[in-house]
Amino acid sequence: MFYFLALVIFFLFFFHLIKSYNINYQINDKTFFPCQPKDPIRKKKNYIKYNGKRIILVKDSREENSLDFKVEDFLCESEKKGKKKKQETEGSLFFQSNTTFSELNIHKNLIENLKNHNINTPSVIQYDLLKYYDEHKDDNLQNIIIAAENGIGKTLSYIIFLINHILKKGTNKNTCTLILQYNNLLCNQCYDILKKLSKNVKAQIINLKYEGIINIKNHLIVICTPVRLMTYIKEDKENIFSTFFENLDFFIMDEVDILFDNPYIKNMKIIFDELNKLKNEKYVSIITSSTLCNRGKKSIYNNVIKYITNPIVIKTNYFHNIHPFINYHFIKPSNYNIKNKIQIIKHILLKENYKKVLIFCNTLKSSNTAFSLLKLHFDNIFLFNSTVKKEDQSIILNHFKTSQNPILVTTDIIYRGIDISDISHLFHFDTPTNIVVYTHRNGRLARGANTGHVYIFKHFEDLVTRKIYELHKNKLKFEEIFSRKRSLRKNYKRELQKKK
Repeated sequence: MFYFLALVIFFLFFFHLIKSYNINYQINDKTFFPCQPKDPIRKKKNYIKYNGKRIILVKDSREENSLDFKVEDFLCESEKKGKKKKQETEGSLFFQSNTTFSELNIHKNLIENLKNHNINTPSVIQYDLLKYYDEHKDDNLQNIIIAAENGIGKTLSYIIFLINHILKKGTNKNTCTLILQYNNLLCNQCYDILKKLSKNVKAQIINLKYEGIINIKNHLIVICTPVRLMTYIKEDKENIFSTFFENLDFFIMDEVDILFDNPYIKNMKIIFDELNKLKNEKYVSIITSSTLCNRGKKSIYNNVIKYITNPIVIKTNYFHNIHPFINYHFIKPSNYNIKNKIQIIKHILLKENYKKVLIFCNTLKSSNTAFSLLKLHFDNIFLFNSTVKKEDQSIILNHFKTSQNPILVTTDIIYRGIDISDISHLFHFDTPTNIVVYTHRNGRLARGANTGHVYIFKHFEDLVTRKIYELHKNKLKFEEIFSRKRSLRKNYKRELQKKK
């Protein structure tokens, strides 16, 4: 009798479980069915928490239809002039379209390597640098400042310069070069470019993060961050680096404005002190920057020229100016909040024929939130921030480079230097902290004189947003509002008080 009752109870429970089971909840759960089409109306509301508040992840059609925002456009000059004029402009502003590398007396092996990677025409900055080298290679070269906007080949210019010098010297004298990048992502990128263009070049190329033994019997190029260099010098019991410094020919500092700012400036001072102790006066410094402010006694430029003496400056006409191939769009939503920003981005991207999309956020929390909300609407979307494992970062970046129509939500971990082609749309999900960050974020698109679209939310309670808007409205130079510290906010508050 007991077993019979137990069996009846079991079947009743099982029948109730089947009846109450709703398969729709499981189908709509992206954890189990990530490829299912998105249903805009769900009975079960999913949400995430942000700043203690619940944000509903799923929106119904009525909320979508009520979306209200305005866009103010600042179109680039080439876009205004039409397609034909646009192509002519792109070829002339940043590239020497009527010149080849062979006309600049580049070594034939290097010309062949450049052709193999579809690099046939020098940019304006590459032309000027290589022309200077050709005219002064037999004299004493001066220190060099390469000042140009993002995306026209500053890194490539000194790499071509360096490989050409090594090939011209041959085995007569070994060349020692130190290249400083401010983070490991840029070290890896620089290393990859050097390896590609140095085929059949007898030079040892070392990324100091992965290799520790230095042999200065050959042409030697060492790439590292200031932090890694300091660690290596401290651990250098055999004084290998002292010998390397004594024989140093070229000291290249990429993104120099960040290297000569906190927290790297302390390391830079120590490195120059080490060089001065060895009394090596023959090496040539080559520095690059897209944002080298020279206003004020404490400007980055004034810090730099304390160590980089008597430099020649090679710069473009658009240095510190609004980029001529970028269309800027200021979005003014009826309500400035995360949910509206997500819906506006979704609305724009579904209408636009985009190639690759970058979405910049200021914090880890903001990037995680934006990613969680957007991944409900887009399949090929990825998150890239400091919480992502190092081994996964390269996988994500490579996939972003090679896949079709990807979207990358990120922080300012990649706002500088990273070279990815075909980024057509860039969103400032959060207002950049200053104009320097704004400039470098925007520099991730319009690479190689391609056009692109930048979107920024017009939130006038934020002082930086107001200044950026005024910059475009009045066509100002970026350096007029450069500021990394509190001075921007202080000056702006003073201006507001004067107007009252």
